[in-house]
Amino acid sequence: MLNILQYILPPVIGSIIGWSTNKLAIWMLFNPKRERRIFGFRVPFTPGLMPRDQAMIAKSLGTLVEEKLLQPEEIESSITIEEINEKVNELLEKTIEKNIGKFAMLIPEAAISQIKKLLTSKISTFIKDELLNFIGIVNFKEIVEEKVSNFPLGELERSIKSVTQKHLTYITLFGGFLGFIIGLVQIVLNAYL
Repeated sequence: MLNILQYILPPVIGSIIGWSTNKLAIWMLFNPKRERRIFGFRVPFTPGLMPRDQAMIAKSLGTLVEEKLLQPEEIESSITIEEINEKVNELLEKTIEKNIGKFAMLIPEAAISQIKKLLTSKISTFIKDELLNFIGIVNFKEIVEEKVSNFPLGELERSIKSVTQKHLTYITLFGGFLGFIIGLVQIVLNAYL
């Protein structure tokens, strides 16, 4: 019986250790949520990675968005004058309807149409020319930093896990498999050394 156990136990124990350490490491990404103390000393690795570094992650994401993802020139080039014309025309329709209302019947349709056409062209050209200035007013970095910093950790964890759960499970199982292989290697080394 003892002979069989020396061949079975190392891979089984290795699997348990590999699986549980990977499971613990994944858990520690998000947990514990708060710092823990024992006898006034901070327990290492508390809080978990995400709770501890949420502000740094937020700052990094803000920089990424500002410097790499939202380039004003790309935004400007992605908006066509036709799209701007369409939106300006819609706004003019609403403005005329709201401000002139019943008096619109007193103004000839051709005159209203001509005014809209002229204003649409002028306003659209102005917007296209000034778009970068308007975009520059918005501090995307600050908005992203604030949103990520204040995002509830539980919701962040659920969001990340909903996308990565399958892969996290594979990582955990791979840890068990690796532990099993290490246990087998240990048996071979013990047999020949």
